[in-house]
Amino acid sequence: MAMKVKPEEVIRHEEVYSVGLDVSQRSTSICVLDGSGAVVVEGQAKTNPFEIGRYLQKRLEGPLKLGMETGSLAAWLYHGLRKMGFDIAVMDAVHAHRALSLKRHKTDRNDAHGLAEMVRLGAEWMKIVHVKEQAAQELRVQLAARARLVKQRVDLENELCGLLKPFGFVVARGNVAPDTFRDRVVDVLAEAQDIGLHLKIVLMPLLDVHRLIAKHIAEADQRLEAVAQAEPVCRRLMSVPGVGPVTALSFRAAIDEPTRFKRAADVGVYLGLTPRRFQSGEQDHHGRISKRGDSVTRLHLVQAATVLLVSVKRWSTLKAWGVRLANRIGFNKAKVAVARKLATVLYRIWRDQSEFRWGKAPMGPAALAAATS
Repeated sequence: MAMKVKPEEVIRHEEVYSVGLDVSQRSTSICVLDGSGAVVVEGQAKTNPFEIGRYLQKRLEGPLKLGMETGSLAAWLYHGLRKMGFDIAVMDAVHAHRALSLKRHKTDRNDAHGLAEMVRLGAEWMKIVHVKEQAAQELRVQLAARARLVKQRVDLENELCGLLKPFGFVVARGNVAPDTFRDRVVDVLAEAQDIGLHLKIVLMPLLDVHRLIAKHIAEADQRLEAVAQAEPVCRRLMSVPGVGPVTALSFRAAIDEPTRFKRAADVGVYLGLTPRRFQSGEQDHHGRISKRGDSVTRLHLVQAATVLLVSVKRWSTLKAWGVRLANRIGFNKAKVAVARKLATVLYRIWRDQSEFRWGKAPMGPAALAAATS
């Protein structure tokens, strides 16, 4: 049973208290346990790092270990409480949910108690996640905004093409500039006007929105390129063929701190580029990639791998390996494997402060024939 503590009463103790924070948008449930697991304080505070910190400082005096789940407000609360001097850990929400689901009743109070118990039991019961710094969070916002604009542009292009197809007009697609696509649609609308179809007045507003979105994408690309050129890490990452400013910045923001990975191979696992595995008894099945982690960075790495295999003319050890793999297992699977290899290469370049090594020598005709056979 929780102790009723008056606001002016402060509990002083030398042992470390374990604090669980169950965060919601308006309020945060707080539970404090002592070393034996007994509840010392329970209550609520506004979801604000200052309010939570002041709530604890008014009621407790001594070392505290705080824990909460990942969520949209976790980074803000984490950095705010750290600035106030609190020792806080952020736990993986999926992992924590499995432990909290053992309780009979699902309430904020019970969840805060369960989180505090996990903190008290130690790191073996918690899957602690890395909270990115504010600069990395800001960069992720820029990349996410650009990705949304690109998706809206592609959706508009698909919609325009789909609306014209029932009338027999097929707009040529492909990797073309936005102005080229607009000119093609305008030409098709002029043909429709000649045969009595009044589609121009209906579809031109969509084309105007398409042009505006393309303008904002171009401006975002210029800003991101300037940021990438200003960072030595990103300049080294862009020495890898197929890796441009967006991919380099996306990888930079996703990893944030390279020293938190023990091995380079762990980066592919973190980004969801490794196959799932199910092994039980005599069964041992490898499935598709897990797709865990940052989906935007994973997409950028796959796109960079595609550029490396298709568009980059200069041969390298990595490209030769990818081409041989594509001939053996197919292009779609090979580009994912190359993306996983790219993640490893980029991590090592960042960690070792090196640049991409193309290979011992340029690929000759015999080696080229062997790679493509």
